[in-house]
Amino acid sequence: MTVQVELPCPKCKSTKMKFERAEIRETDIITCAACGHNLGTMASIRQKMNKAYQQLKQPSAARKLQ
Repeated sequence: MTVQVELPCPKCKSTKMKFERAEIRETDIITCAACGHNLGTMASIRQKMNKAYQQLKQPSAARKLQ
């Protein structure tokens, strides 16, 4: 089984990541394959992405009310 996740590296902007095993677990540390930058665990990345998504969603809802 091959896992494909596209996460932009904040350091080099590459989207190729390295994984320790075929299936990603929440505790796996995600590393950029191009520059070796440590992006954190899968759980922390998901938490950051969800928070950013919620922040994008809230202002657009406030604009519609005005």
